[in-house]
Amino acid sequence: MPRILVVQTAFLGDIVLTTPLLREIKRVQSDGSITVLTTPLGRAVLDGHPSVDAIVAYDKKGRERGPLGLVRIARALRRERFDVAVAAQRSSRTGLLLRESGAPVRVGFAGASGAWAYSHRIAWDGTRHAVHRYLALAGPLGGDPAQADPQPLLAVSDVARRNVESLLREVGIAPKARILAVSPGSIWGTKRWTPDGFAAVIKASSSLGVAPVLTGTIEEAPLCREVADIAALRVPVLAGRTGLPEFIALLARADAIVTNDSGPGHVASAVGTPVVAIFGPTVPAFGYGPFGPSHRIVEHPGLDCRPCDPHGPQICPLEHHRCMKDIPAARVIEAVAGALAARGG
Repeated sequence: MPRILVVQTAFLGDIVLTTPLLREIKRVQSDGSITVLTTPLGRAVLDGHPSVDAIVAYDKKGRERGPLGLVRIARALRRERFDVAVAAQRSSRTGLLLRESGAPVRVGFAGASGAWAYSHRIAWDGTRHAVHRYLALAGPLGGDPAQADPQPLLAVSDVARRNVESLLREVGIAPKARILAVSPGSIWGTKRWTPDGFAAVIKASSSLGVAPVLTGTIEEAPLCREVADIAALRVPVLAGRTGLPEFIALLARADAIVTNDSGPGHVASAVGTPVVAIFGPTVPAFGYGPFGPSHRIVEHPGLDCRPCDPHGPQICPLEHHRCMKDIPAARVIEAVAGALAARGG
């Protein structure tokens, strides 16, 4: 029984987009066990996933930050005696972890800063969606990246569903009500559409037949409250009021989500909820748009300065932020109406 390690310690969206790779590895190595090394956030995201047998959390920005934490994790991996290790991340730290794991077969991307540690190097195709890039890593394990199911998938627990229904009742939303999740935050400043724009979507929600709820992390709660204040409506602010399992269940419960180019859109796509994603400094061609046919992208039709950064800087380099400020609310509302219609209502 082969013991397989997959390392993915990047952002929320990257972790979600790695799930098709996990499923393809499990399909072709059904008698093997898959351990994922990920962040504490990733552990919560992947908990209960059918393709994952074990999760090791690496708090690289917290208590395990720095060289000593890296050494501790490397020693823990070596004790597991993995047969295969796969780097779904291109950092030198990931390469070092693969090397120190002791796995004789080490798969990662050619050109990565950690590629020196890999026994098998896979081309990074920047023209394809990230799910297909990650799926290519299954090839040396016997997988068929071209025919594999590329749809991201997250598990939704029954407990989390019940907790969400209880929370929705608490804030006055009926069990059968249609819901629009509104997620205005992002850790990248220029990726955020305007609070006025999100407030306009909330104001239009009643005409679309949905009840809006503002979602996000506890750090994004002040932004969500600002949006609610601008809308001048009693819209529930659920940012920071859910654990990650409940956040996943909330997006599964929603009929659509409107969000920036950020993690919530990937979570929603992985639980089958239509996404309206607003792109500013980044572009879908980078390969990180919500995956699937039912989603809609809203972006500025023509700015020579787009894209300006692989992630989206905290401050607009040209100090105008037109890529977001010039997107009219009417276009986003139209996209939300289309997403809701695709959902069946």
